[in-house]
Amino acid sequence: MKSFSIESNGRLENTAIYLNGEQIGGVKEIFLNLDEDGAFDAILRYEGTDKSIYTKQIFTDYMENIKVRPPAYSEEEAENLQLLTIESDGDIEDTVVLRNEEPLDGIVSLFVHLKNNAAKDGGIKAMFSRAPASTEPIVFQADITFRNSDGSTEVEGVF
Repeated sequence: MKSFSIESNGRLENTAIYLNGEQIGGVKEIFLNLDEDGAFDAILRYEGTDKSIYTKQIFTDYMENIKVRPPAYSEEEAENLQLLTIESDGDIEDTVVLRNEEPLDGIVSLFVHLKNNAAKDGGIKAMFSRAPASTEPIVFQADITFRNSDGSTEVEGVF
């Protein structure tokens, strides 16, 4: 089972990405779409150590030539950040979502799309939509929809 985490305060420049507890570098784009109807898209675009751009399924593909970097934040600095972690083997039924190391219950959907200004092509979103790619070079969207006990839904920002 792999663990994928995003630590952030909601600003791309204050965001760190972790794979199995190690901070990774060269990330160009992240696209996560999980919902109770079985959708499970978890895609990472990154520049490898060989300068090639890779697009991989986070939980099922081997991450070749991935850059590992030293942690960007001290424990004290991390206290001001939110940590979203997804643990999975690639099957939605065997997936756990945690925020600040606490499991989240009642999730209807999770949508995260992060894209830095270095990813100027159509990117991951273009693979899932016929709509034209955004001209916005930086994307930071991260929302969780929860089902309340009365059956209504509520959308929250992740970070």
